[in-house]
Amino acid sequence: MGVREAALEVAVRSRLSEDKRIGDLPISPYVVDNVVYLIGRVNTLEQRDIALFLARGTPGVRKVYVDELEVGEVERARTKSNNSQQIS
Repeated sequence: MGVREAALEVAVRSRLSEDKRIGDLPISPYVVDNVVYLIGRVNTLEQRDIALFLARGTPGVRKVYVDELEVGEVERARTKSNNSQQIS
């Protein structure tokens, strides 16, 4: 990853984490050639759209993909994961 891509990734990550609606959700941006790939999980389609909007609005972003952004209940997924770890 080049310096520009790293700076763009930091800018997108910052915008996502500072938003009160989605800031606490596990969303990670990955940048290649000024194209942002959002990876992680959100609770609703509205939250996915917010993440998409914020990433698109970041200066320097050419395109945003949300194919790897799963829509489902984050807390339920975390609890399920924690429970399976405790059983093992």
